[in-house]
Amino acid sequence: MTPLYAYSLIPVLSVALLLFFSVLLYGRSMRGLTVYCAAIAVWSGSLLLFALPEVTGVAKHLAQVGAFVSASFIHAAYDFTKQRDYTLVWLAYAAAVVITGTGLVWPGLLYAPASLQAGPAFWPAMGLAIGATALPLWQIARVYPLSDSPTKRQLRTLAVSGVIGFVGAWLNAIALVHGIVVPYLMFTVLGSLLLLASLLQHVQQESGRRLLERSLLYAAMTALLSAGFLFGMMTLMSHGSEPLLGQYRLGALFLLFMAALAFEPLRLHIQQLMSRRLLTGHAGSRDLAVELARQEQRADHAERLAELGTFTSAVAHEIRNPLGVIAANVRLLESQGASAEVCAAIRQQVEGARMFVDDLLRYGRPRPLELRVIDVAATLNLARSTATNALPAEAAGVRWEGPHEGTAAMIEADQGQMLQVFVILFENSLQALSGRAQPMCRVHIEKDGDHVQIEVEDNGPGIPDALRDRIFEPFVTGRKREGSRSGTGLGLAIAKGIVERHQGTISVGTSPLGGACVEIRLPNVQKIVQG
Repeated sequence: MTPLYAYSLIPVLSVALLLFFSVLLYGRSMRGLTVYCAAIAVWSGSLLLFALPEVTGVAKHLAQVGAFVSASFIHAAYDFTKQRDYTLVWLAYAAAVVITGTGLVWPGLLYAPASLQAGPAFWPAMGLAIGATALPLWQIARVYPLSDSPTKRQLRTLAVSGVIGFVGAWLNAIALVHGIVVPYLMFTVLGSLLLLASLLQHVQQESGRRLLERSLLYAAMTALLSAGFLFGMMTLMSHGSEPLLGQYRLGALFLLFMAALAFEPLRLHIQQLMSRRLLTGHAGSRDLAVELARQEQRADHAERLAELGTFTSAVAHEIRNPLGVIAANVRLLESQGASAEVCAAIRQQVEGARMFVDDLLRYGRPRPLELRVIDVAATLNLARSTATNALPAEAAGVRWEGPHEGTAAMIEADQGQMLQVFVILFENSLQALSGRAQPMCRVHIEKDGDHVQIEVEDNGPGIPDALRDRIFEPFVTGRKREGSRSGTGLGLAIAKGIVERHQGTISVGTSPLGGACVEIRLPNVQKIVQG
Protein backbone atom coordinates (compact mmCIF):
# COMPACT_ATOMS: atom_id res chain seq x y z
CA MET A 1 0.00 0.00 0.00
CA THR A 2 1.51 3.30 -1.09
CA PRO A 3 1.83 6.32 1.26
CA LEU A 4 -0.35 8.32 -1.13
CA TYR A 5 -3.17 5.78 -0.80
CA ALA A 6 -2.87 5.97 2.99
CA TYR A 7 -3.14 9.74 2.74
CA SER A 8 -6.42 9.35 0.83
CA LEU A 9 -7.86 7.31 3.71
CA ILE A 10 -7.09 9.89 6.39
CA PRO A 11 -9.63 12.53 5.19
CA VAL A 12 -12.32 9.84 4.91
CA LEU A 13 -11.61 8.62 8.44
CA SER A 14 -11.46 12.13 9.89
CA VAL A 15 -14.61 13.47 8.20
CA ALA A 16 -16.52 10.28 9.08
CA LEU A 17 -15.55 10.73 12.75
CA LEU A 18 -16.42 14.43 12.60
CA LEU A 19 -19.91 13.62 11.26
CA PHE A 20 -20.33 10.76 13.73
CA PHE A 21 -19.66 12.96 16.75
CA SER A 22 -21.72 15.82 15.28
CA VAL A 23 -24.75 13.58 14.66
CA LEU A 24 -24.33 11.88 18.01
CA LEU A 25 -24.15 15.15 19.96
CA TYR A 26 -26.35 17.50 17.92
CA GLY A 27 -28.56 15.28 15.75
CA ARG A 28 -32.24 14.60 16.37
CA SER A 29 -33.05 10.85 16.55
CA MET A 30 -30.80 9.85 13.65
CA ARG A 31 -29.50 6.51 14.91
CA GLY A 32 -29.10 4.95 11.46
CA LEU A 33 -27.07 7.90 10.19
CA THR A 34 -24.95 7.83 13.36
CA VAL A 35 -24.11 4.14 12.89
CA TYR A 36 -23.49 4.71 9.16
CA CYS A 37 -20.86 7.40 9.85
CA ALA A 38 -19.28 5.22 12.54
CA ALA A 39 -19.16 2.22 10.17
CA ILE A 40 -17.40 4.26 7.47
CA ALA A 41 -14.90 5.50 10.05
CA VAL A 42 -14.13 1.97 11.31
CA TRP A 43 -13.90 0.57 7.76
CA SER A 44 -11.55 3.30 6.50
CA GLY A 45 -9.55 3.00 9.73
CA SER A 46 -9.14 -0.75 9.20
CA LEU A 47 -7.78 -0.09 5.70
CA LEU A 48 -5.42 2.53 7.07
CA LEU A 49 -3.94 -0.04 9.48
CA PHE A 50 -2.44 -1.89 6.51
CA ALA A 51 -0.11 1.06 6.02
CA LEU A 52 1.42 0.36 9.44
CA PRO A 53 3.63 -2.75 9.32
CA GLU A 54 3.40 -3.25 13.09
CA VAL A 55 -0.38 -3.87 13.00
CA THR A 56 -0.85 -5.48 9.60
CA GLY A 57 -1.55 -8.80 11.34
CA VAL A 58 -4.44 -7.19 13.22
CA ALA A 59 -5.68 -5.27 10.20
CA LYS A 60 -6.18 -8.36 8.04
CA HIS A 61 -8.70 -9.67 10.57
CA LEU A 62 -10.75 -6.45 10.30
CA ALA A 63 -10.89 -6.12 6.50
CA GLN A 64 -14.46 -7.49 6.35
CA VAL A 65 -15.87 -4.87 8.78
CA GLY A 66 -17.10 -2.93 5.74
CA ALA A 67 -20.20 -5.14 5.79
CA PHE A 68 -21.56 -2.85 8.50
CA VAL A 69 -21.46 0.08 6.07
CA SER A 70 -24.14 -1.55 3.88
CA ALA A 71 -26.23 -2.60 6.89
CA SER A 72 -26.14 0.84 8.49
CA PHE A 73 -27.06 2.52 5.18
CA ILE A 74 -30.20 0.37 5.13
CA HIS A 75 -30.86 1.52 8.71
CA ALA A 76 -30.44 5.19 7.77
CA ALA A 77 -32.77 4.82 4.77
CA TYR A 78 -35.43 3.17 6.93
CA ASP A 79 -35.18 6.04 9.44
CA PHE A 80 -35.60 8.70 6.76
CA THR A 81 -38.50 6.88 5.06
CA LYS A 82 -40.17 6.42 8.50
CA GLN A 83 -40.61 2.64 8.27
CA ARG A 84 -42.21 0.77 11.13
CA ASP A 85 -40.96 -2.75 10.41
CA TYR A 86 -37.17 -2.93 10.89
CA THR A 87 -36.87 -6.69 10.36
CA LEU A 88 -34.69 -6.32 7.26
CA VAL A 89 -32.45 -3.86 9.10
CA TRP A 90 -31.77 -6.35 11.89
CA LEU A 91 -31.20 -9.11 9.32
CA ALA A 92 -28.67 -6.87 7.57
CA TYR A 93 -26.86 -6.24 10.85
CA ALA A 94 -26.92 -9.96 11.60
CA ALA A 95 -25.36 -10.69 8.20
CA ALA A 96 -22.70 -8.03 8.86
CA VAL A 97 -21.89 -9.68 12.20
CA VAL A 98 -21.53 -13.07 10.52
CA ILE A 99 -19.30 -11.70 7.73
CA THR A 100 -17.13 -9.72 10.14
CA GLY A 101 -16.90 -12.64 12.58
CA THR A 102 -15.90 -14.99 9.78
CA GLY A 103 -13.22 -12.50 8.72
CA LEU A 104 -11.83 -12.49 12.25
CA VAL A 105 -11.47 -16.28 12.14
CA TRP A 106 -10.61 -16.61 8.43
CA PRO A 107 -8.50 -13.61 7.32
CA GLY A 108 -8.51 -12.98 3.60
CA LEU A 109 -12.01 -14.37 3.09
CA LEU A 110 -12.98 -11.37 0.97
CA TYR A 111 -9.66 -9.78 0.12
CA ALA A 112 -6.27 -9.05 1.60
CA PRO A 113 -5.27 -5.45 0.87
CA ALA A 114 -1.73 -6.17 2.04
CA SER A 115 -1.17 -8.74 -0.72
CA LEU A 116 -3.70 -7.20 -3.14
CA GLN A 117 -5.45 -10.54 -3.73
CA ALA A 118 -9.16 -11.40 -3.85
CA GLY A 119 -10.44 -13.98 -1.43
CA PRO A 120 -12.75 -16.88 -2.29
CA ALA A 121 -15.84 -14.97 -1.15
CA PHE A 122 -14.93 -11.68 -2.80
CA TRP A 123 -17.26 -11.74 -5.81
CA PRO A 124 -20.25 -13.29 -3.96
CA ALA A 125 -19.80 -10.61 -1.30
CA MET A 126 -19.73 -7.90 -3.97
CA GLY A 127 -23.03 -9.17 -5.36
CA LEU A 128 -24.50 -9.26 -1.85
CA ALA A 129 -23.30 -5.69 -1.22
CA ILE A 130 -24.92 -4.46 -4.45
CA GLY A 131 -28.20 -6.09 -3.46
CA ALA A 132 -27.95 -4.65 0.06
CA THR A 133 -27.48 -1.17 -1.43
CA ALA A 134 -30.30 -1.58 -3.93
CA LEU A 135 -32.77 -2.36 -1.13
CA PRO A 136 -32.65 1.08 0.59
CA LEU A 137 -32.53 2.83 -2.79
CA TRP A 138 -35.71 1.00 -3.80
CA GLN A 139 -37.29 1.96 -0.46
CA ILE A 140 -36.38 5.61 -1.03
CA ALA A 141 -37.74 5.51 -4.60
CA ARG A 142 -41.02 4.02 -3.33
CA VAL A 143 -41.58 6.70 -0.69
CA TYR A 144 -40.22 9.63 -2.72
CA PRO A 145 -43.36 10.47 -4.82
CA LEU A 146 -45.55 10.61 -1.70
CA SER A 147 -43.25 12.93 0.28
CA ASP A 148 -43.34 16.70 0.68
CA SER A 149 -40.67 18.95 -0.82
CA PRO A 150 -38.31 19.13 2.21
CA THR A 151 -38.46 15.34 2.67
CA LYS A 152 -37.83 14.79 -1.04
CA ARG A 153 -34.69 16.92 -0.77
CA GLN A 154 -33.47 14.82 2.16
CA LEU A 155 -34.19 11.54 0.38
CA ARG A 156 -32.41 12.74 -2.79
CA THR A 157 -29.34 13.75 -0.81
CA LEU A 158 -29.25 10.44 1.07
CA ALA A 159 -29.68 8.39 -2.13
CA VAL A 160 -27.03 10.32 -4.10
CA SER A 161 -24.62 10.16 -1.16
CA GLY A 162 -25.12 6.40 -0.86
CA VAL A 163 -24.66 5.76 -4.58
CA ILE A 164 -21.49 7.88 -4.79
CA GLY A 165 -20.01 6.34 -1.66
CA PHE A 166 -20.74 2.73 -2.55
CA VAL A 167 -19.64 3.05 -6.17
CA GLY A 168 -16.36 4.54 -4.96
CA ALA A 169 -15.92 1.77 -2.36
CA TRP A 170 -16.72 -1.00 -4.90
CA LEU A 171 -14.37 0.38 -7.54
CA ASN A 172 -11.70 0.80 -4.87
CA ALA A 173 -12.07 -2.85 -3.78
CA ILE A 174 -12.01 -4.12 -7.39
CA ALA A 175 -8.96 -2.00 -8.20
CA LEU A 176 -7.11 -3.32 -5.13
CA VAL A 177 -7.65 -7.00 -5.98
CA HIS A 178 -6.31 -6.31 -9.47
CA GLY A 179 -3.16 -4.75 -8.07
CA ILE A 180 -4.17 -1.16 -8.83
CA VAL A 181 -3.53 1.11 -5.84
CA VAL A 182 -4.85 4.60 -6.59
CA PRO A 183 -6.05 7.15 -4.03
CA TYR A 184 -8.64 8.87 -6.20
CA LEU A 185 -11.47 6.41 -5.64
CA MET A 186 -11.51 7.04 -1.90
CA PHE A 187 -12.17 10.71 -2.62
CA THR A 188 -15.61 9.67 -3.94
CA VAL A 189 -16.32 8.24 -0.49
CA LEU A 190 -15.16 11.55 0.95
CA GLY A 191 -17.58 13.35 -1.41
CA SER A 192 -20.45 11.20 -0.17
CA LEU A 193 -19.62 12.19 3.40
CA LEU A 194 -19.67 15.87 2.47
CA LEU A 195 -23.17 15.32 1.03
CA LEU A 196 -24.15 13.81 4.38
CA ALA A 197 -22.98 17.01 6.06
CA SER A 198 -25.49 18.97 3.95
CA LEU A 199 -28.14 16.37 4.82
CA LEU A 200 -27.59 17.06 8.52
CA GLN A 201 -28.41 20.72 7.92
CA HIS A 202 -31.68 19.82 6.17
CA VAL A 203 -33.02 17.63 8.98
CA GLN A 204 -32.30 20.12 11.76
CA GLN A 205 -34.72 22.77 13.00
CA GLU A 206 -33.78 26.32 12.04
CA SER A 207 -31.96 27.11 15.29
CA GLY A 208 -30.31 23.69 15.38
CA ARG A 209 -29.28 24.00 11.74
CA ARG A 210 -27.43 27.24 12.35
CA LEU A 211 -25.80 25.76 15.44
CA LEU A 212 -24.65 22.71 13.47
CA GLU A 213 -23.27 24.86 10.65
CA ARG A 214 -21.30 26.92 13.17
CA SER A 215 -20.16 23.79 14.95
CA LEU A 216 -18.75 22.22 11.77
CA LEU A 217 -17.18 25.49 10.66
CA TYR A 218 -15.64 26.22 14.04
CA ALA A 219 -14.44 22.62 14.27
CA ALA A 220 -12.53 23.05 11.00
CA MET A 221 -11.04 26.41 12.02
CA THR A 222 -10.13 25.21 15.52
CA ALA A 223 -8.57 22.03 14.13
CA LEU A 224 -6.48 24.06 11.68
CA LEU A 225 -5.27 26.40 14.42
CA SER A 226 -4.55 23.49 16.77
CA ALA A 227 -2.65 21.66 14.04
CA GLY A 228 -0.64 24.78 13.23
CA PHE A 229 0.21 25.25 16.90
CA LEU A 230 1.31 21.63 17.30
CA PHE A 231 3.29 21.84 14.07
CA GLY A 232 5.10 24.90 15.37
CA MET A 233 5.80 23.24 18.72
CA MET A 234 7.19 20.16 16.99
CA THR A 235 9.44 22.41 14.91
CA LEU A 236 10.93 23.84 18.11
CA MET A 237 11.29 20.45 19.74
CA SER A 238 14.32 18.21 19.72
CA HIS A 239 15.68 16.60 16.58
CA GLY A 240 13.53 13.55 17.28
CA SER A 241 10.76 15.08 15.18
CA GLU A 242 13.09 16.26 12.43
CA PRO A 243 12.63 13.27 10.08
CA LEU A 244 8.85 13.75 10.11
CA LEU A 245 9.04 17.51 9.63
CA GLY A 246 11.97 17.59 7.26
CA GLN A 247 10.71 14.94 4.89
CA TYR A 248 6.99 15.59 4.89
CA ARG A 249 6.46 19.19 6.10
CA LEU A 250 3.01 19.99 4.64
CA GLY A 251 2.04 16.36 4.91
CA ALA A 252 2.69 16.42 8.64
CA LEU A 253 0.60 19.56 8.99
CA PHE A 254 -2.17 17.88 7.01
CA LEU A 255 -2.10 14.82 9.28
CA LEU A 256 -2.27 16.95 12.39
CA PHE A 257 -5.16 18.92 10.96
CA MET A 258 -7.22 15.82 10.10
CA ALA A 259 -6.52 14.26 13.50
CA ALA A 260 -7.66 17.43 15.30
CA LEU A 261 -10.70 17.79 13.04
CA ALA A 262 -12.00 14.28 13.69
CA PHE A 263 -12.34 14.69 17.44
CA GLU A 264 -13.13 18.41 17.68
CA PRO A 265 -16.90 17.96 18.43
CA LEU A 266 -16.09 15.40 21.13
CA ARG A 267 -13.42 17.68 22.61
CA LEU A 268 -15.86 20.58 22.69
CA HIS A 269 -18.57 18.47 24.31
CA ILE A 270 -16.20 17.21 27.03
CA GLN A 271 -15.05 20.80 27.60
CA GLN A 272 -18.66 21.90 28.07
CA LEU A 273 -19.36 19.11 30.58
CA MET A 274 -16.21 19.83 32.59
CA SER A 275 -16.87 23.57 32.57
CA ARG A 276 -20.40 23.14 33.89
CA ARG A 277 -19.16 20.85 36.66
CA LEU A 278 -16.10 22.80 37.72
CA LEU A 279 -17.08 26.41 37.00
CA THR A 280 -20.36 27.53 38.56
CA GLY A 281 -22.33 29.82 36.30
CA HIS A 282 -20.02 29.18 33.35
CA ALA A 283 -21.56 29.66 29.90
CA GLY A 284 -19.70 27.58 27.33
CA SER A 285 -19.45 28.25 23.62
CA ARG A 286 -22.29 25.83 22.85
CA ASP A 287 -24.50 27.55 25.43
CA LEU A 288 -23.64 30.91 23.91
CA ALA A 289 -24.34 29.62 20.40
CA VAL A 290 -27.75 28.27 21.47
CA GLU A 291 -28.57 31.53 23.22
CA LEU A 292 -27.42 33.50 20.17
CA ALA A 293 -29.80 31.54 17.96
CA ARG A 294 -32.57 32.10 20.52
CA GLN A 295 -31.84 35.82 20.68
CA GLU A 296 -31.90 36.06 16.88
CA GLN A 297 -35.37 34.52 16.89
CA ARG A 298 -36.46 36.92 19.63
CA ALA A 299 -35.09 39.86 17.64
CA ASP A 300 -37.10 38.78 14.58
CA HIS A 301 -40.17 38.36 16.75
CA ALA A 302 -39.60 41.75 18.41
CA GLU A 303 -39.38 43.42 15.00
CA ARG A 304 -42.70 41.90 13.98
CA LEU A 305 -44.23 43.00 17.30
CA ALA A 306 -42.96 46.53 16.71
CA GLU A 307 -44.74 46.61 13.36
CA LEU A 308 -47.87 45.20 14.99
CA GLY A 309 -47.59 47.79 17.77
CA THR A 310 -47.51 50.64 15.26
CA PHE A 311 -50.54 49.19 13.52
CA THR A 312 -52.52 48.67 16.75
CA SER A 313 -51.73 52.20 17.94
CA ALA A 314 -53.17 53.61 14.73
CA VAL A 315 -56.24 51.38 15.02
CA ALA A 316 -56.74 52.30 18.68
CA HIS A 317 -56.54 56.01 17.90
CA GLU A 318 -59.05 55.73 15.08
CA ILE A 319 -61.48 53.69 17.18
CA ARG A 320 -61.21 55.40 20.56
CA ASN A 321 -62.15 58.85 19.28
CA PRO A 322 -65.45 57.68 17.75
CA LEU A 323 -66.17 55.63 20.87
CA GLY A 324 -65.75 58.72 23.02
CA VAL A 325 -68.13 60.66 20.78
CA ILE A 326 -70.68 57.82 20.93
CA ALA A 327 -70.49 57.64 24.74
CA ALA A 328 -70.98 61.41 25.05
CA ASN A 329 -73.98 61.31 22.74
CA VAL A 330 -75.49 58.43 24.73
CA ARG A 331 -75.36 60.56 27.87
CA LEU A 332 -76.94 63.43 25.92
CA LEU A 333 -79.74 61.16 24.68
CA GLU A 334 -80.39 59.94 28.23
CA SER A 335 -80.69 63.53 29.47
CA GLN A 336 -83.23 64.18 26.70
CA GLY A 337 -85.41 61.27 27.76
CA ALA A 338 -84.29 58.57 25.33
CA SER A 339 -85.06 54.92 26.11
CA ALA A 340 -82.90 53.77 29.03
CA GLU A 341 -82.85 50.24 27.61
CA VAL A 342 -81.51 51.41 24.23
CA CYS A 343 -78.89 53.64 25.87
CA ALA A 344 -77.75 50.77 28.10
CA ALA A 345 -77.36 48.49 25.07
CA ILE A 346 -75.29 51.12 23.23
CA ARG A 347 -73.13 51.75 26.30
CA GLN A 348 -72.53 47.99 26.66
CA GLN A 349 -71.31 47.72 23.07
CA VAL A 350 -69.08 50.77 23.50
CA GLU A 351 -67.54 49.28 26.65
CA GLY A 352 -66.93 45.96 24.85
CA ALA A 353 -65.19 47.81 22.00
CA ARG A 354 -63.02 49.70 24.49
CA MET A 355 -62.00 46.46 26.19
CA PHE A 356 -61.07 44.98 22.82
CA VAL A 357 -58.90 48.00 21.95
CA ASP A 358 -57.18 47.81 25.36
CA ASP A 359 -56.44 44.09 24.89
CA LEU A 360 -55.22 44.70 21.37
CA LEU A 361 -52.77 47.35 22.63
CA ARG A 362 -51.53 45.09 25.42
CA TYR A 363 -50.93 42.29 22.93
CA GLY A 364 -49.40 44.40 20.17
CA ARG A 365 -47.26 46.69 22.33
CA PRO A 366 -45.89 44.72 25.31
CA ARG A 367 -44.01 46.74 27.90
CA PRO A 368 -40.34 45.98 28.67
CA LEU A 369 -39.84 43.89 31.79
CA GLU A 370 -39.09 45.76 35.02
CA LEU A 371 -37.54 42.93 37.02
CA ARG A 372 -37.43 42.70 40.78
CA VAL A 373 -37.90 39.96 43.36
CA ILE A 374 -41.62 39.36 43.98
CA ASP A 375 -43.68 37.14 46.25
CA VAL A 376 -45.72 34.79 44.04
CA ALA A 377 -48.35 34.03 46.71
CA ALA A 378 -48.91 37.72 47.49
CA THR A 379 -49.22 38.55 43.78
CA LEU A 380 -51.75 35.74 43.32
CA ASN A 381 -53.84 37.02 46.27
CA LEU A 382 -53.78 40.54 44.82
CA ALA A 383 -54.84 39.19 41.43
CA ARG A 384 -57.70 37.26 43.05
CA SER A 385 -58.92 40.42 44.77
CA THR A 386 -58.70 42.38 41.52
CA ALA A 387 -60.63 39.73 39.56
CA THR A 388 -63.42 39.41 42.15
CA ASN A 389 -63.85 43.20 42.29
CA ALA A 390 -64.08 43.33 38.48
CA LEU A 391 -66.61 40.47 38.36
CA PRO A 392 -68.59 40.67 41.60
CA ALA A 393 -71.61 38.80 40.25
CA GLU A 394 -69.56 35.89 38.89
CA ALA A 395 -67.40 35.75 42.05
CA ALA A 396 -70.37 35.49 44.40
CA GLY A 397 -70.46 32.04 46.05
CA VAL A 398 -67.14 30.85 44.61
CA ARG A 399 -65.09 28.77 47.05
CA TRP A 400 -61.37 29.54 46.89
CA GLU A 401 -58.55 27.21 47.90
CA GLY A 402 -54.89 28.27 48.16
CA PRO A 403 -52.35 29.36 47.88
CA HIS A 404 -51.62 27.83 51.26
CA GLU A 405 -50.45 30.15 53.99
CA GLY A 406 -46.74 30.07 54.60
CA THR A 407 -45.95 29.26 50.97
CA ALA A 408 -42.78 31.24 50.33
CA ALA A 409 -41.98 31.41 46.62
CA MET A 410 -39.86 34.34 45.54
CA ILE A 411 -38.98 34.85 41.86
CA GLU A 412 -37.41 37.56 39.77
CA ALA A 413 -40.18 39.01 37.58
CA ASP A 414 -42.16 42.08 36.53
CA GLN A 415 -44.85 42.22 39.21
CA GLY A 416 -47.26 44.36 37.19
CA GLN A 417 -47.15 42.03 34.18
CA MET A 418 -47.36 38.83 36.26
CA LEU A 419 -50.32 40.36 38.11
CA GLN A 420 -51.94 40.87 34.71
CA VAL A 421 -51.37 37.19 33.85
CA PHE A 422 -52.97 35.97 37.09
CA VAL A 423 -55.93 38.36 36.75
CA ILE A 424 -56.58 37.00 33.24
CA LEU A 425 -56.57 33.43 34.56
CA PHE A 426 -58.84 34.22 37.51
CA GLU A 427 -61.31 36.19 35.38
CA ASN A 428 -61.47 33.30 32.90
CA SER A 429 -62.16 30.87 35.75
CA LEU A 430 -64.83 33.10 37.29
CA GLN A 431 -66.65 33.49 33.98
CA ALA A 432 -66.42 29.74 33.37
CA LEU A 433 -67.89 29.10 36.84
CA SER A 434 -70.88 31.39 36.28
CA GLY A 435 -74.04 29.41 36.85
CA ARG A 436 -72.33 26.36 38.42
CA ALA A 437 -73.99 24.82 41.46
CA GLN A 438 -70.87 24.69 43.69
CA PRO A 439 -68.26 26.84 42.00
CA MET A 440 -64.70 26.30 43.14
CA CYS A 441 -61.28 27.70 42.16
CA ARG A 442 -58.03 26.25 43.48
CA VAL A 443 -54.51 27.71 43.33
CA HIS A 444 -51.37 25.68 43.99
CA ILE A 445 -47.71 26.77 44.18
CA GLU A 446 -44.83 24.30 44.12
CA LYS A 447 -41.07 24.81 44.11
CA ASP A 448 -39.21 22.66 41.60
CA GLY A 449 -35.46 23.23 41.83
CA ASP A 450 -34.65 26.53 40.17
CA HIS A 451 -38.27 26.97 38.97
CA VAL A 452 -41.67 27.69 40.51
CA GLN A 453 -44.81 26.01 39.23
CA ILE A 454 -48.24 27.67 39.60
CA GLU A 455 -51.52 25.87 38.88
CA VAL A 456 -54.92 27.56 38.61
CA GLU A 457 -57.82 25.06 38.53
CA ASP A 458 -61.61 25.25 38.56
CA ASN A 459 -64.59 22.92 38.33
CA GLY A 460 -66.13 24.63 35.34
CA PRO A 461 -66.90 23.07 31.96
CA GLY A 462 -63.22 22.96 30.97
CA ILE A 463 -61.68 23.78 27.61
CA PRO A 464 -63.30 22.19 24.55
CA ASP A 465 -61.07 19.63 22.82
CA ALA A 466 -61.42 21.54 19.54
CA LEU A 467 -59.82 24.63 21.11
CA ARG A 468 -57.18 23.04 23.36
CA ASP A 469 -54.37 23.10 20.80
CA ARG A 470 -55.19 26.69 19.74
CA ILE A 471 -56.26 28.25 23.01
CA PHE A 472 -53.19 30.51 23.26
CA GLU A 473 -53.52 31.82 19.72
CA PRO A 474 -54.81 35.41 19.27
CA PHE A 475 -58.57 35.81 18.79
CA VAL A 476 -59.33 32.22 19.84
CA THR A 477 -61.95 32.12 22.60
CA GLY A 478 -64.52 29.72 23.94
CA ARG A 479 -66.86 32.54 25.03
CA LYS A 480 -69.38 34.31 22.91
CA ARG A 481 -68.63 37.88 21.86
CA GLU A 482 -72.00 39.15 23.04
CA GLY A 483 -72.57 40.48 26.54
CA SER A 484 -70.86 42.88 28.89
CA ARG A 485 -67.84 40.61 29.38
CA SER A 486 -67.53 39.17 25.89
CA GLY A 487 -64.42 37.22 24.96
CA THR A 488 -61.91 39.04 22.75
CA GLY A 489 -59.67 36.01 22.34
CA LEU A 490 -56.58 37.96 23.39
CA GLY A 491 -56.39 37.30 27.15
CA LEU A 492 -54.52 33.99 27.06
CA ALA A 493 -52.40 35.16 24.12
CA ILE A 494 -51.30 38.14 26.25
CA ALA A 495 -50.64 35.84 29.22
CA LYS A 496 -48.56 33.48 27.08
CA GLY A 497 -46.48 36.37 25.74
CA ILE A 498 -45.73 37.68 29.23
CA VAL A 499 -44.82 34.23 30.58
CA GLU A 500 -42.51 33.49 27.65
CA ARG A 501 -40.78 36.87 28.02
CA HIS A 502 -40.03 35.69 31.57
CA GLN A 503 -38.44 32.55 30.03
CA GLY A 504 -41.30 30.45 31.38
CA THR A 505 -43.92 28.13 29.95
CA ILE A 506 -47.72 28.03 30.15
CA SER A 507 -49.98 25.11 29.27
CA VAL A 508 -53.56 23.97 29.75
CA GLY A 509 -55.03 20.65 30.77
CA THR A 510 -57.88 19.06 32.68
CA SER A 511 -58.16 19.57 36.43
CA PRO A 512 -59.02 16.77 38.87
CA LEU A 513 -61.86 19.10 39.86
CA GLY A 514 -63.38 18.50 36.43
CA GLY A 515 -62.70 21.85 34.79
CA ALA A 516 -59.66 23.54 33.30
CA CYS A 517 -56.14 23.59 34.75
CA VAL A 518 -53.64 26.23 33.65
CA GLU A 519 -50.04 25.49 34.60
CA ILE A 520 -47.31 28.15 34.61
CA ARG A 521 -43.64 27.34 35.13
CA LEU A 522 -41.28 30.25 35.85
CA PRO A 523 -37.55 30.39 36.66
CA ASN A 524 -36.49 31.77 40.02
CA VAL A 525 -33.92 34.03 38.35
CA GLN A 526 -33.97 35.53 34.86
CA LYS A 527 -30.71 34.19 33.42
CA ILE A 528 -29.03 35.80 30.45
CA VAL A 529 -27.95 32.40 29.14
CA GLN A 530 -29.97 29.26 29.77
CA GLY A 531 -27.69 26.30 30.44
